[in-house]
Amino acid sequence: MSDDLLNNIFDNAVKGIQLIKNRKMLTIDYVPDKLFFREEETTTIAQTLSVALKGSRPSNLLLFGKPGTGKTAVVKNVIKKFKEKSASLGIEITVTFVNAKLANTAYKVLYEIAEEMSINKLETRNQVYFTGLSLGEATNRILDFIKKRKLHVIFIIDEIDSLVDKNGDDILYNFTRANEQFLDSGFITLIGVSNSLTFKDKLDPRVRSSLSEEEIVFNPYKIIQLQKILKERVKLAFCENVVTDGAINLCAAIAGKDNGDARKAIDLLRVASEIAERDKVSQIDEKFIRLAQNKIEKDTNFEIVKNSTTHTKIVLLAITKSKNGNTGEVYEIYSKYCKSIDNEPLTQRRITQIISELDQLGLVSSNIVNQGRYGRSQKIRITIPINTLKESLKDDPLFVTLINILD
Repeated sequence: MSDDLLNNIFDNAVKGIQLIKNRKMLTIDYVPDKLFFREEETTTIAQTLSVALKGSRPSNLLLFGKPGTGKTAVVKNVIKKFKEKSASLGIEITVTFVNAKLANTAYKVLYEIAEEMSINKLETRNQVYFTGLSLGEATNRILDFIKKRKLHVIFIIDEIDSLVDKNGDDILYNFTRANEQFLDSGFITLIGVSNSLTFKDKLDPRVRSSLSEEEIVFNPYKIIQLQKILKERVKLAFCENVVTDGAINLCAAIAGKDNGDARKAIDLLRVASEIAERDKVSQIDEKFIRLAQNKIEKDTNFEIVKNSTTHTKIVLLAITKSKNGNTGEVYEIYSKYCKSIDNEPLTQRRITQIISELDQLGLVSSNIVNQGRYGRSQKIRITIPINTLKESLKDDPLFVTLINILD
């Protein structure tokens, strides 16, 4: 690509019509001061935490709801006000916020908690290094720090279901049981935020009873609610008269149909505005919302699968045909398909690694299912539409025969 072409792109961006006055308002990290249609949930969380202002331990909280239903935004909003109030009263309460999905491992969750609590700066003996400790030792150092300083601590773990899916619930067990050891030496309250309504089913019964002392379910937004949310966000983010009512209503209808996801509705607006700016138009109407929808839904999964290795494609096929969804059965089906196209199967260990990579890409989910006295087992399932898988494989000559198994 020539320098002239790049310069033209950048010059057009600078000289083009400005539709957005504050892009931050359209990002996933932005938390509005006013959250519509979440008054009841906000009130419940605030009332639960308020006992900490009197020195008592608040109940553990579990918040459930599909993505885009405002769980994280509500928690962050309440916590912000809570910290301001406790500071004004001279009450010392430690609050940490960790996203378990971003942290990716149980140890990284502990490390980030230690960092937010400044353990690694204040207490050499209790430092939780970036690597090198066992989970048990890292947990004990955090708990010892809390006990010695008699701290009142609130741990917020966003996407807590991701932590349990990948690493089990040992950390949660240790934290929920710690208060029995503390007596009058501080306390820990856990707030877990989960996208999975069946999250509790994956927990050990002892953890389940302790962690879910109080529960709040965030229901999906209705279309009329999404319209109100979008209108307010448009006022904050866009220049005046840029977004038509028709565009707002279409955004709300698309997102309302798709699980009431406010995040998706705002993403549609953001992408539509980017397309409109590139086209040098001054208004965003329904046409641009449709273009944004096509762009967002242009299947990245299709491209990933199409360009994957042969063995990765076979693994995906094997997962779709697995009844139990455990690694052993998937590997058995995978091996059979390899032989049918004269390919030498990889080792089961390598296939387990491929499944883990697919899980990180979001093409499959790999959950740990608690089976009571029978222990835990892994449940693997494909998360992309079968039609997407078929379309991405149909031009690969090796899969002409195998693709028929999806019918």
